[in-house]
This record gives sequence, structure tokens and C-alpha cells, in this order.
Amino acid sequence: MSMEETPPSGRSPPRFGGPKRPATIPACPQCQVHMTVKQASPVLFASNLDDVVYGCEKCGTEAKRTVKRV
Repeated sequence: MSMEETPPSGRSPPRFGGPKRPATIPACPQCQVHMTVKQASPVLFASNLDDVVYGCEKCGTEAKRTVKRV
């Protein structure tokens, strides 16, 4: 398939090097429900990182992730 042809699905192939997508909300490891953001705070001495605490509204499980600020 040449660069000008479209794939059989009729959609363009995925492009790389474009804008970064924001991190996805994690699923609860206990009940597999999407978690909600409970708290976000900057990481000390790292100007582009945040610590985000996610919580499950169904079972109360919490997860902490360090993410790059967008």
C-alpha cells in the first residue's frame, strides 16, 4: 500500500508524533469501576509533575499516581 492509499477500513492510518493525550483515569483494582480524582498536588522540586490521588466511589479503594502536568 502506498502512502496515498487509504486502508481497507476507509480510515486514515494512525499518526505518530502528534499532541500527547492526557493520562487515562485508572480502573479500581478491586471492582474495575473508573476511579475519580480526589486530590492533586504538585511534586516538590519537580515543576512539571503532580501527584494525583484517585478514589473508587463504590468500594473506597485509593490509588496514587504521579503524572506529567499538561
